[in-house]
Amino acid sequence: MNKFVALVVLVFGFAIIGSPAFGHDLTWPGEKLKALFPHAESFEQKNLYVTDVQRMNIEKALGVRLPEEDLKPSIYFAVVRSTPDTPPRKAGAIMFIDAHGDGGKIEIGIVVSGKGDLMNILIFENKESSKITQQAFLKQFEGKKATDSFKTGSDIIAPAGTDKSTQAIASGARRGMIIINEMFKKK
Repeated sequence: MNKFVALVVLVFGFAIIGSPAFGHDLTWPGEKLKALFPHAESFEQKNLYVTDVQRMNIEKALGVRLPEEDLKPSIYFAVVRSTPDTPPRKAGAIMFIDAHGDGGKIEIGIVVSGKGDLMNILIFENKESSKITQQAFLKQFEGKKATDSFKTGSDIIAPAGTDKSTQAIASGARRGMIIINEMFKKK
């Protein structure tokens, strides 16, 4: 096969399956970002790579290995202004993370404040009970810190019949928080 044909096959393959480098950003997630942080005037994207030291720190905090898909996170910053005359500032870091519940993959969107607390969480793609997408359930995650236990039954109340999915969401949200906090911690 000549080089031209190989290049066409490679480009066509990426067009069909998407780039393997960053899992959640095959298209701009504008509507999801706006749902997570409605007051933002814009969003900035950072495609990052977790270093070996960062991976070690994240895995130590999690107590489990970091999934390969999380080694190249795309993190978005919500940009806001206090007033029209003030300069724009970054008000929160947003990450999309996958968890696996009873119905399969659950796409979670989280917003983490500059202090490292969970500001907002929404569930996007999933085949779970609609109970896990309700505001009454999701509200209990707000204000949590990465050092909190995120354990179903102790500090997270699962809707009836959703224990496995609830724990998957809790663990995924905590994993995203720890990744964001590690990637942007002050040195």
